[in-house]
Amino acid sequence: MRIVTRGDFDGLASSVLISCCEEIREVRFVHPKDAQDGKATADSDDIVINLPYIANCGLWFDHHVSEERKLPENYKGRFELAPSCARVIYNHYKETHGDKLAGFDELLEATDRLDSANLTVEDVTNPEGWILLGLTLDPRSGLGPEFQKYFRWLVEYIKELPLEKVMKHPEVKSRTDRVLHEQEEFKAILSKYAHQEGNVIITDFRDIAEKPVGNRFLIYTMFPEANVEMRLFKGFMGRIIAAVGHSIFNRTCNINIGDLLKQYGGGGHRGAGTAQLEPNEANAQIGEILEILQTNEPVTANS
Repeated sequence: MRIVTRGDFDGLASSVLISCCEEIREVRFVHPKDAQDGKATADSDDIVINLPYIANCGLWFDHHVSEERKLPENYKGRFELAPSCARVIYNHYKETHGDKLAGFDELLEATDRLDSANLTVEDVTNPEGWILLGLTLDPRSGLGPEFQKYFRWLVEYIKELPLEKVMKHPEVKSRTDRVLHEQEEFKAILSKYAHQEGNVIITDFRDIAEKPVGNRFLIYTMFPEANVEMRLFKGFMGRIIAAVGHSIFNRTCNINIGDLLKQYGGGGHRGAGTAQLEPNEANAQIGEILEILQTNEPVTANS
């Protein structure tokens, strides 16, 4: 079969687990927006992971709250509101393939923590181990060169070797070293392009062509009184990406981000999500999202 996923750490861990339980010949990548808009195709040989459901796929695994209200009928696979999609896959296969999944407990625990942003200040300011490796697979970090090749290689490498040896490989080490080296430079960029309005951090990267590699959670250590961030940057076809996330340290935001951004063609979890805004509508919609975030009142998908 073939894995169809997104290129992040949860997608990686999910691919590792799936490939231990199913015969996999290929990994391909689909942008969540393309899956959501029906632009991605699949057939019975495809296992869709950590993405909105793609019609006609053989198996589907997901955990995003924005998908809960539109579950397809009679799909094969598993959907749960879990900390990570990797956890959903583990729950699905643990009874029938538990022996093949043994040894991945630490990877699974780290994936749960990173994907649900259940991190400590130390994890953010001084990441190490699986958390540091996960930051090299964050699509918002800026580590782009040969990303797909790196992802596919890691799937196989992690299955064969312990974390200590994975982290020492030159390709992994060059990326983790860069994450750590550019942390302070990224903090300086955040200081210049981020500000707080009420309870909301607004980080506007729309005018930055290149920026240092950065840990997306670092912003919450700089604005401890804010409880949510809206990060803006340019996407494909001139679209503006609005990435919104609850502070992982000041957990007082009452708004379901996945439900909020679903109203703007996006989606995600309760605590984080993204939407791609059309250029001619972006400024108005950014203003609307900001206003809703500042009310800090619960939002439902139909409000």
